[in-house]
Amino acid sequence: MTRWNDQESTSSSMFLLGAVAGALVGAGVALLMAPKPGAEVRRDLSDGYSSVRDAAQRRYRDLADRAAQKVEEYKGRTPSSTSTMGDATSPSGMPHA
Repeated sequence: MTRWNDQESTSSSMFLLGAVAGALVGAGVALLMAPKPGAEVRRDLSDGYSSVRDAAQRRYRDLADRAAQKVEEYKGRTPSSTSTMGDATSPSGMPHA
């Protein structure tokens, strides 16, 4: 069930990313087509680029934090190799006869 929710979340994220990208392209075209002086258009584009860059950085940090949490979760689930192997092997690592 967790896998299905992860896939649904990924699909929703991709849709949202596509919607945001489409909105940005539309806004860029609207800015370029609007009757404004060149300096004002460049400033508007620069502001838009800065906001997209900031949003991408926030998304990257969120994903990195989630990945780190998952790694810690899986580390807690896997038994350490010394505790499971210590009883079945000799100090050289070979199985007892």
